[in-house]
Amino acid sequence: MRMVICLVRMREIIRIIFFVSVVAFVNSPVLSKSLVLKTEYYKVAVDLLADNLDHPWGLAFLPDNTPLISERSGRLKIILQGGGWKTINGVPNVWAEGQGGLLDIAIHPKFSKNKIIYLSYSEPSKDGRAAGTALAYGHLDLSTNPRLRDTRVIFSQNKKTGGGRHFGSRIVITPDNRLFLTVGDRGDSSRAQDPFDHAGSVIRLNLDGSIPNDNPFFSGKRALSEIWSIGHRNPQGAVWNPSTRSIWTVSHGAKGGDEINRPKAGKNYGWPGT
Repeated sequence: MRMVICLVRMREIIRIIFFVSVVAFVNSPVLSKSLVLKTEYYKVAVDLLADNLDHPWGLAFLPDNTPLISERSGRLKIILQGGGWKTINGVPNVWAEGQGGLLDIAIHPKFSKNKIIYLSYSEPSKDGRAAGTALAYGHLDLSTNPRLRDTRVIFSQNKKTGGGRHFGSRIVITPDNRLFLTVGDRGDSSRAQDPFDHAGSVIRLNLDGSIPNDNPFFSGKRALSEIWSIGHRNPQGAVWNPSTRSIWTVSHGAKGGDEINRPKAGKNYGWPGT
């Protein structure tokens, strides 16, 4: 099955990139040209930007609307104008097993000045036998051979374990320059109820990786100071909702289906429940 990335134009105003994994669709010769789909309210034009991607996971746009794509296997790619892509070198070493690998991407709000991007990924332990969710930033050099420079890890999950399940790993940067990172329970549901274990939590940091002094557990006495909320299963979806001025997350299953939460400071969202 090929993975394809396409650009959607809705009335030439909204520009969205999405992944297509339906064999019949991606093999259709119509994608060599613009494909127009009619919906109830809009006409949507779909143009092929790049294909033959290897498990694309994260997507972010630079200020000039150039897309960056992460592949779970550990490659970061930039989509070129006119189609095709280049690999960006210098990304951290990742644990590319199961659901783990190179995961989300976010762009610093002042990228135009500092060229900083953030990457979340499954970070291997020193002996390579275990892994946990990590967050790093680097300065993106878009010269002839694009690469990340001066990469720095600003968050590293404690209690790394084996297995390739439930890394979470979605990044959200808020209008007040705080950074949220979701962390899955690593396939061990009981860990999500331990406030001194990063597993199954939402993390809140400053953009430089320091801990905001208004975090709910800043003192570190009742929970790790970087934790915002606990009791999450595998929050692989997260977004800032400007209407509610809060972060929203989506955790996958398993009891009764997926779960949408609006994580609030210091709250417990109940996974695994009783």
